[in-house]
Formats: sequence, C-alpha cells, structure tokens
Amino acid sequence: MNALLDTLTVWATTRAAGMTSYLLLFFSTAAGIMMSLKMLNGRAKSILLTVHQSSGWFGLLFGMVHGTVLLFDQYVGYPAAELLIPFASHSHRWLNGIGTLSLYAMLILVASSDLMKKLGRKVWRTIHFFAFPAYFMALVHGFMLGSDSHYSWARLMYFSTGCLIVLFTAFRIAAVKFEHSAASGKAKNLS
Repeated sequence: MNALLDTLTVWATTRAAGMTSYLLLFFSTAAGIMMSLKMLNGRAKSILLTVHQSSGWFGLLFGMVHGTVLLFDQYVGYPAAELLIPFASHSHRWLNGIGTLSLYAMLILVASSDLMKKLGRKVWRTIHFFAFPAYFMALVHGFMLGSDSHYSWARLMYFSTGCLIVLFTAFRIAAVKFEHSAASGKAKNLS
C-alpha cells in the first residue's frame, strides 16, 4: 500500500498529468493539421477527427488536473491566484505564465469547436489558429520547467514532437501554396 501512496504523490500526479496533457495536445494538433489536408477523406478523415477532438478534450482535462493538483503541493506552494493568473507565480513566473496561457488557449479552442455553428466557420477558423501558440507554449513550459526534462527520453520526446509539428505545418503550408498555384494556373488556361 505504501508503494501505491508513494506513486500517487502530488508531485508525481502533477508531472504525469502535465506530460499526458502535453502529449494529448500534440496528438490533437498533429491530427488537426493532417485533417486539413485535402488528400484525406472518408474513414481516414473520420478517424483523425475523432483523435483530434478526443485528444483535445482530454488534453484540456489533464492540463486542468496538472494545475489543480499543484494547489496541494507542499514544496513550492502555489496559491490559486498564482495558478489562474498568467505570470503571477512567484516561482518561474514566465514559464508558469505560458503554461497558464496555453491552458486558457486550449479552453478557448475546445469551447469554440463546440460553438462552431454559432460562431461561423470563418471566426472558428481564426480562433483555431491559437492551436499553434498553445502547443508551442506547452512545449516550452514542459521542456524548460518539467522536472523530467533532464532525462534524455523527455528531451527526445519534446524535440521529436516539436519537430513533427513544424514539419506537418510546413507541409500544410506548401500544400496550400500548391493548391493556390494550381488553381491560378487553371484560371489562366480557362481565360
């Protein structure tokens, strides 16, 4: 029983919740980028949508657990105001601040997705671009402040997931440019 209690300490719980939240945010961001490619449709797009939405929701929930559990931390001692107000923390002000902002951005993204029909596609799409800063703020927060970041497996995880998002984004931008140039080429040929 003591081994179980040692495993469920505040510090272990917040570390696990933070890492889980980050990885789910990675999966949601990656699936969202891949879904936006026009070459996927049918079942593949449906699966990606499920991964995108589910990992976004669960990433937000684990992010909330990550912050909430810190209220019970006896070592640093975070009051609620320091966890809820970006850059108000007495410990690692900037790194904690971007972690809080990332969580708020995730909350806005999830809420706006549920309100997409009311907001309209254009507004929803504009809001959805917050996924990129939210992801990269979570990456910096975890890499720079995470207590596991001194391990090579954690550094490799942050580096590889960050590189994949940059690669997927670059591929998506190139695909959009290709689509626009192909469309303008067709328009010139029709004239």
